[in-house]
Amino acid sequence: MKNETLVTRGGQITLTKEIRERTSIGEGDRVILNTMGEIIMISKKNPKVFDDVKSFLPENFEKILVKIRTDEKERMKRLGILG
Repeated sequence: MKNETLVTRGGQITLTKEIRERTSIGEGDRVILNTMGEIIMISKKNPKVFDDVKSFLPENFEKILVKIRTDEKERMKRLGILG
């Protein structure tokens, strides 16, 4: 889909009604501008993007962390770094 808009003297652009409706962008919404060279991609910022994510760490992460820390101390003892 190709749309064209005019950049105003103040550097502002207007999103057409069609685009706002398709993307559910309304007054007061924040958008993110991603650039690559002369290409600009606009996306709606979703402040609730992580609300449904419980955790990206495994459930037993605390046990894994303790083991990692313990193994490191044991290894350093074996190497004579720790007494």
